Amino acid sequence: MRAALRRQAGITLAVWAIAFSLLAVVSALPSGPSASLDVDTRSPFVDQPVRFDASKSLGHDQGNGRVVAYAFAFGDGAATAWQDSPFASHAYGKSGEYTATVTVKDGRGLTGQASASISVKNPPSPGTSPNLVPIGASVTPARPRVGDNVTLVVTLINLGGATATNASVQVTDVRPSGTAVELGFVPMPRPLAPRATETITAPIFVAVETGNHTLKILVKEVSPPEAGQGDNEYNLTVPVLPAGSPTPDGGNTFPVDPLALGLIGLAVVSLIGAMVFLLRPRPPGPLEPPPASPPDRSPPPIWPP
Repeated sequence: MRAALRRQAGITLAVWAIAFSLLAVVSALPSGPSASLDVDTRSPFVDQPVRFDASKSLGHDQGNGRVVAYAFAFGDGAATAWQDSPFASHAYGKSGEYTATVTVKDGRGLTGQASASISVKNPPSPGTSPNLVPIGASVTPARPRVGDNVTLVVTLINLGGATATNASVQVTDVRPSGTAVELGFVPMPRPLAPRATETITAPIFVAVETGNHTLKILVKEVSPPEAGQGDNEYNLTVPVLPAGSPTPDGGNTFPVDPLALGLIGLAVVSLIGAMVFLLRPRPPGPLEPPPASPPDRSPPPIWPP
């Protein structure tokens, strides 16, 4: 009876070992990339270029799981083919609500997708004076670490009815502690005609203080003077990581899922238990009498021979 119970327990543990092994294999299979989509403005005007940024998309690892291709669809029927650049630009020809998407693909052919809502507006009446509006900004690297050199790029558009011959952009860094530090003025490099855009690169600055920074971008000293200045400011949030922190994808070439490790451990324990129960020698017990021999039912010999 005890031998039968031991055998049953061993078989049960063997089944659990197989089940845990299968679950560990499933858990260890690589997942698809995690897509991310940022835009420099979610409320553009008709015919205003919108810049799309999928550079924050993360792959499963740095081998075949890394992101190798991007495909953008802008929600108005326009789209890109697969490309190796995480950036795209598009101008909408009609006002309305649109959903732009990016699909990212890794080296294994697995994909991920992210989207962004775009609300396109008709441009205001141009009037007879310039109207410079900062419509977007980005930094490189997108998530700097303390001590990194950071480059800020600002995009302006002239929504007025006259050419702006001069202007400057003031940049202020509001740090997580609340301290505001002026990063300087950047002059507009050339006159900006109505409906035209201009990209301005600010001087390189050093990232300090871990946390979310707010870069306040203000257009000033426009000539000839603007009729109004209610839309001259743009705020950009920049997360700054601690010095020496790992890259956003963790820098793992071969990441190991903790769940898979746990399941492998359970499978090993179950397998060892099954072997103990199934391979342990049977303990000695009292001698049992041999089984009774069946009676001899053969016919008696013929006598005399």
